[in-house]
Amino acid sequence: MGRHSRPDEVDDGEVVGFLSDVGPSGRHAKIWDSPSLAGYAHPSMTNTGQLHIDLVAETVLMERIVAKVHEDRDGTLHEPRTPELDGRAARRNTVVMLASRLAIASMGWAGSMILARVLAPDDFGKFSFVFGLLGLLSVVTDLGVGRVVLAKLVECNPWEVSYVTTAFIALRGLLGLLGYGLAVGYVVLLGYSSDVVWATVVAGLVVVVATPSNALSVMYQSRLRMASVAAAETLGQLAQLLCTIAAVLWHPVLLVVVAPAVINEVVAAVLKVRGVRAGKAGPLPAARAQLWRWREMLIEAVPLSIGFALLTILSKVDVLMLGRMDTFDSVGLYTVGYKFADLLSMVASTVVGPVTTLLVATWPAQSEQFRQRTREAAMLLAVLGAAATAAFWPTADGVLTLLYGDRFAEAADASRMLVAGSALSMLTELGLMVLIATGRHRVYPWVALAALVANVGLNLVLIPRMSFDGAALATLLTEAVIVVAIWVVVARTVEVGRLFPFAQASAIAMLGVAVTVWASLLADRFDVPWPITAVIAPLCVFAGVHFLPITGGLGLVGLVKSR
Repeated sequence: MGRHSRPDEVDDGEVVGFLSDVGPSGRHAKIWDSPSLAGYAHPSMTNTGQLHIDLVAETVLMERIVAKVHEDRDGTLHEPRTPELDGRAARRNTVVMLASRLAIASMGWAGSMILARVLAPDDFGKFSFVFGLLGLLSVVTDLGVGRVVLAKLVECNPWEVSYVTTAFIALRGLLGLLGYGLAVGYVVLLGYSSDVVWATVVAGLVVVVATPSNALSVMYQSRLRMASVAAAETLGQLAQLLCTIAAVLWHPVLLVVVAPAVINEVVAAVLKVRGVRAGKAGPLPAARAQLWRWREMLIEAVPLSIGFALLTILSKVDVLMLGRMDTFDSVGLYTVGYKFADLLSMVASTVVGPVTTLLVATWPAQSEQFRQRTREAAMLLAVLGAAATAAFWPTADGVLTLLYGDRFAEAADASRMLVAGSALSMLTELGLMVLIATGRHRVYPWVALAALVANVGLNLVLIPRMSFDGAALATLLTEAVIVVAIWVVVARTVEVGRLFPFAQASAIAMLGVAVTVWASLLADRFDVPWPITAVIAPLCVFAGVHFLPITGGLGLVGLVKSR
């Protein structure tokens, strides 16, 4: 039995033979000293000299014994081996995932550009609406459980991990089916047209496949081995792009063009499963799901689940409100801006994901390292957000016209505001991960609820007056409020001081604003081609960060290396 074998695949013969050779007082007797096993030999658990241990406990015990035979021949190791979780591993994961996200975003853009040019405006709006609705369903399909389970997987007890992962995958599979039913029920009950209903029926399979597939990604993240996830998701996106091209050439109608997204998730899930079976994501999941663990996962995740649900609704409610209060054409124009904003969200997840694993591993014993990791990640995210805003703000008209066509140029202002809001949300995501790592996320739902109420109120006022520009302005204002609120909660609830680098982040933000204004004025006055502006503006931000004393002496290279 290898070190990644499942607990329920232990060979009883190996165990019996080992016990007969070593005996209860042999060199491996220390395994019985473990607190989790000491109770099994208590007199109250015996009857006529026999231990009555339930099947689960017996399985765990056998796994520990056999592990000692195969992994600890010298008898010096008495606990499971900890995976390598350090800054270098996190940096490798960040680089790989960032490259993957950029490739995925590029292919996603290519697919959306093709569809925007081929589909009728109303059909493209319906396409955007369907996937906006499916994105909203992460309220149900995630529930924030993955972030809670991550902490359990990092604890590195392989026997516990095997059962936790199986229960987690089963739970997410059930949530995926529930989300699918809700999506179809929503469009049916609200009386949407038949093409929207059938598009939801087909595209909704994305939720069924992606929800348990994301559980596998959490397994890889717990071991900082995200290269396999990056490869799987990149190949899945490539399959989607190729199928989108084929669909457009064959039969470019709404029901057909939503199917490639399902193929994407199937390809990615199959590749992730192969990696898990090869042991790349840690101990293999057990063959039996201990459903009683669902209660523990859900109860522990309740505050986070509520907050995450509210935040997800906050990020998608504008699309749904625009679809009800305006036209599907407006939805299509508006969601183009989200293509660029979502790229920043991908970058944030790429940076924050490995950092979260390190924060969980260092809390609470290594508070100084915890502070350092948090501050460095915040400064890096601020730099990336400032550079992205400086690159996109002066060039939005040209970018949208080139990629999507002349009619999408009118969405430039909305796209600018969405990108700026996404830059702020990068810091919000880091603050949330700090609360999760420290177990202080119970206050978060109240922040998310207040932000959601404010956003809905702003949309009700602004959409009738400004259409999709009003929805974008409401999003930007809400993101500005929530990033301040989340870090106020961090400062008041986490015992470690100075987690947020306020002075440095403010200086980086001012640098980004200055470069953005300067680039916009020069581009307008001298008619600078937008590709040149898109390159020079972020380079100016990076140069300023590197040479100006605004990052606590780290500079740009220091921030990257610190990851």
